[in-house]
Amino acid sequence: MNPPSHVINLDGEVIIVLLNADSLFTEPSEDMITHRFPHNLPELNDTIQNTAKDMKRPEDYIETPKTIFGGKRKGKKKKGGYKNVRAPLEPISPPTEEPAIAEEYAIAEAPAIAEAPAIAEEPAIAEEPPAEEPIEQPFETNLVFESANRGYFRIQVSAKHLMLASSVFRKILTGSWKESITFLEKGSVEITAESWDIEALLILLRAIHGQQYQIPRKLTLEMLAKVTVLADYYECKEAVYIWTTTWIDALGEELPKTYCRDLFLWLWISWFFQLPAQFKDSTSTIMSLSNDWISNLGLPVSDKVTEAMNNCREEAIDNLIRRLHQTRRDLLDGSRGCGFECSSIMYGALTKEMQLNNLLSPRPTPPFPSLSYKCLVQKVLSFKSPQWYSRPSSYSSYGSSHHHICLHSSFPFLFGTLNEFIRGLDLHNLNG
Repeated sequence: MNPPSHVINLDGEVIIVLLNADSLFTEPSEDMITHRFPHNLPELNDTIQNTAKDMKRPEDYIETPKTIFGGKRKGKKKKGGYKNVRAPLEPISPPTEEPAIAEEYAIAEAPAIAEAPAIAEEPAIAEEPPAEEPIEQPFETNLVFESANRGYFRIQVSAKHLMLASSVFRKILTGSWKESITFLEKGSVEITAESWDIEALLILLRAIHGQQYQIPRKLTLEMLAKVTVLADYYECKEAVYIWTTTWIDALGEELPKTYCRDLFLWLWISWFFQLPAQFKDSTSTIMSLSNDWISNLGLPVSDKVTEAMNNCREEAIDNLIRRLHQTRRDLLDGSRGCGFECSSIMYGALTKEMQLNNLLSPRPTPPFPSLSYKCLVQKVLSFKSPQWYSRPSSYSSYGSSHHHICLHSSFPFLFGTLNEFIRGLDLHNLNG
């Protein structure tokens, strides 16, 4: 039997066999690529792993030879996700030596030269290697045996700690599956996992075993998302919950203001740790900037969260389009405008602007593909209000025409105050 590559507990009875480590995690959606590359250029995302959304739980397994957690994502692969594949380095060929006959020929042709007195050569001074750029120090994992296959790891852990912290591991080791029977008969067992990030898994296992001094105080946003996905999947949130403030404060970064993958990582982290302010901000930005149906990118965010975001986005866009068409009807029937000329001119200007911005015919309908709420508001705010001159009053024989000014001759007044961002979701309401 191969020795463990990582030892969390030296007396541990369980070996977690991690296969296909460090696989893809949370691929960006097509509309994210459109936001970043308007000309449909592919985006290379970070090398990451699959998430637990599409992975089976222990209760889904019946009489299988090995319980595999993680698994590869089933179904058709989403478009727009690109693997960051590192091309293998090609060996550099040594310089080709010239044939010996050519060397002899060169010596024979060279004129004879008197030998110069030998000069003592100075000792060669060793060249200092170029200074390397600092790199991030890797997380120490107490490596005991390193397998030739970087996607394969064996981790020795304690069964008691697993069962106390995780209901999922407790079911595996005490249920009616093959692993639990083997554990009861032999006192040890191997449990297979797949597609997790090795560093994230080690952080979680050390938290489960109470090895707080070996857990890093600062994680990247992506690593924090990976650790929390694992904690959610194995149902051991309490093991990492005490690190909430430390990890969140150490991030030291504001939520993204663009529609990107990191924004969804923040959405998941704020949902997992129940952070109301970050949750409201992330949902507001997602709903305002998305130009398509909002998904969870494979993260285990509750379906009611994505459903609420899609409903709010569609409602906000639909309400603004309704306001435009209602204002146009009011100008047509004369209920808006200070007079015939005013309502007629404003009706014509509004109709032209709506047609130029594809808001008139055909009228946009839910789910409003290729249209974000913020983009729609910016279009409306860019509508140009017409300017014209009114004739002097009929009872005055003197006077000249003057620039027409009234409240109804301005689009900002007709539409009212428009905010570019939709109000974010309330975390407590969703939990309730």
